[in-house]
Amino acid sequence: MGGAIGSTLSLCYNAMLNGFFTVVVNIDDDRIKIYESSKYINYTCCATESNLFFVLSNICRIYKLVQKPLLCVTSDIQCLIINKERELYAKIVDLSYFPSDFIIKSFCDKKQSGKIAQENGLCVPRSLTVRNNQDISKIKNTFTFPIILKPLSVVRNKKVGFKFEILNKDEFIAFEQVRMGKLLNDILCQEYIEGNDENYWFYLFFRNKEGVVSECMGRKTMQSNGIMAIGTTEYNTILSKLSRAFLERIGYIGIGGIEFKEFNNKYYFIEMSTRTEGFLPISDMAGASCAGSLFKSYNGNSYCSSVKQKKTVRYATILSIMTECLRNKRLVTIGRVIRLLLYRNIYFEELYYKDGTFSRYIKQLICSKIFIAK
Repeated sequence: MGGAIGSTLSLCYNAMLNGFFTVVVNIDDDRIKIYESSKYINYTCCATESNLFFVLSNICRIYKLVQKPLLCVTSDIQCLIINKERELYAKIVDLSYFPSDFIIKSFCDKKQSGKIAQENGLCVPRSLTVRNNQDISKIKNTFTFPIILKPLSVVRNKKVGFKFEILNKDEFIAFEQVRMGKLLNDILCQEYIEGNDENYWFYLFFRNKEGVVSECMGRKTMQSNGIMAIGTTEYNTILSKLSRAFLERIGYIGIGGIEFKEFNNKYYFIEMSTRTEGFLPISDMAGASCAGSLFKSYNGNSYCSSVKQKKTVRYATILSIMTECLRNKRLVTIGRVIRLLLYRNIYFEELYYKDGTFSRYIKQLICSKIFIAK
């Protein structure tokens, strides 16, 4: 199911390499034309939340499939839609690498994710769901500032109106007076872990039914509004051991990603995705493809967990880089971007997929006036 373009194409590219026929079902009509142009995708179609089951059933009927097709999802919304009626969907598609009901409900809700992560051995920043005036007072009087505010889940993003806000105490008091009353039960308050983009680590993984893990990790070298604009792969023994133990404890089967922030030699859990990350192609480029491992495992080949990422690469997302430059409108930001891009192994997503899919996407955004700096 099509969500973030990078992860969708990485899945389809690796599926093609392993002999699969690929179909992308997208809930966003605007992206269908983009996917139609890709040589890694055999068929595309649109669906809505209400008719998704019918669309998937129709695909199975049209292609007269002997066995259920393997379903891979690329967004939190898709995870929640499928999980809501997973027994129904399991009748027509293979959910063998779809995370469990417990995992999706726990980690698509930030209120639960930190609690579950802490119970299973990870360091977690102090957090509190803001439900009433007592919670607001507790934050003002006992939390260490700055703090970060986040929507509790992807379903609340639209109502909240921001991905995150980092506030000092005075800014929090001002925010409380203007907006907090309307957002009770919709946001999580968390103590902010100090550090810059280089302190953020990503951990991409695929874990099969036997517990064999394929992994790719590194630093979020530059972010744009929380989205990784430039990432650098870097193998981290401590992070690998920590993440593998965590995945084993919660019994995770499938593909996903975890974000950590390093501070004072500790790795703090920030969030976990129960689906592919948008920058999944970085694992392909580093020689430790999580999508490739998924399809090899599905074909009966247990991918060797001892194979580490073969090289250090830098991965750049053109759209996020341009957005960051336009948002800041400062020469220092543009200079930093140039310095980061002067790297031996630099891969741009639209160049990696030589069918021009990403170029079409950027052109579409500009032409439709969606791509506007805040």
